[in-house]
Amino acid sequence: MENKEEKDDFNVIIDIENFRNYLENKEILNIVQLVCKRSNSQRQKTKETYYSTYGKDLQEELNSKLSGNVNDLVMGLMMTPEEFDANEIHLAIKGIGTDESRLSEIIATRPSRHLTQIKDKFSALHGETMDKAIIGDTSKCYQKLLVAIIQGKRSDNPYPDPEKMKEILEKLKLDEKGKMPEDAFVQYLGSCSYAEICTLCWLFEKTYNKSILEVIKNSFDKSTHEFFKILFHFISDCPGYFAEKLHGFKEKDLTRILISRSEINMNEIREAYKELYNSELLDDLKTKTSGNYQIGLTILAQK
Repeated sequence: MENKEEKDDFNVIIDIENFRNYLENKEILNIVQLVCKRSNSQRQKTKETYYSTYGKDLQEELNSKLSGNVNDLVMGLMMTPEEFDANEIHLAIKGIGTDESRLSEIIATRPSRHLTQIKDKFSALHGETMDKAIIGDTSKCYQKLLVAIIQGKRSDNPYPDPEKMKEILEKLKLDEKGKMPEDAFVQYLGSCSYAEICTLCWLFEKTYNKSILEVIKNSFDKSTHEFFKILFHFISDCPGYFAEKLHGFKEKDLTRILISRSEINMNEIREAYKELYNSELLDDLKTKTSGNYQIGLTILAQK
C-alpha cells in the first residue's frame, strides 16, 4: 500500500492524548473519525508512541471498546498493510469452506514485493506458512497457481519483449483437445508481469482466434477460471474492478477495499463508480450503511 502525502495537522502527542480521552469516555464516534482520517504510517507512529507513553497497546485498548463492523474497520486500519492482508487471507481460508473471491482478489492484485511481506507476516501471526495454509485449503491448478504467485517472483516489467512473449506462447501451445499444458501455464502466468500477461492475451487471441480466458475455462478448474477473471479485470480496469466490488455493498468487501485502497487510488475508484452507476459512491455509502461504520467508510472513501 502506497502512502499519500501525510496531513499537515498530524501531531502524535495530541493524537495519543485524544485517544486516551476518547477511550476513557467511550467516545466511539471521535475514535472512528481520528483513526480513519490518519494515514497508515501515522497510525503506526501513534501506536508506538502510545505504548511508550502509557505502557499499553493502543490496538488492544481500541478492541476492548469497539464491536461489530466498527471494530472490524478500526482493527484493520490499525494494522500495517501487510498485516491486514495476511489477516484477510487467514480469514478467507480458516474454518469450513474457502472465501475464494477474497483470497483470489488479494493474491491477484498485490505487487510481488507486497506478497513476500504478507507471507512473512502470515507466518508471524498465525504460526504456519502461508504456502502450507493455502495448500491445505485449495486444490488442483488453482492451488498450484496461488502457491507459485505468492513466491513473489512475478516480474514488474512494463515493456514486454515480443520475442520472449512468442516463446512463452509456444510453451502454452494447445493440445489436440484445445487445452493448455498445466505446468507451463502455472509457470508463466504465475511469473509474467501484468504488461506481459496483456501481451500474451493479445497474441493468444490473434493466434487461436479465441480468448485466453475461454481456454482457461475449458482447461482448468472453476477456481482458476474465476481467479483469472479477477486478474484480467484488475489489469484492464483497476478502478472499475474495485468500483464494481464496492457496489455489491457487502460489509467485508467494503471494509477490505476501503482500507486497502484508501491511500492508493480512491479518486479513480470514485470516478469509475460514478461512470458505471451514474451515482456518487459517497451518497450510496450513506444510503446503504449506517452509524459510526458509515462515517468511517465515507472518510476513507474521500481520501
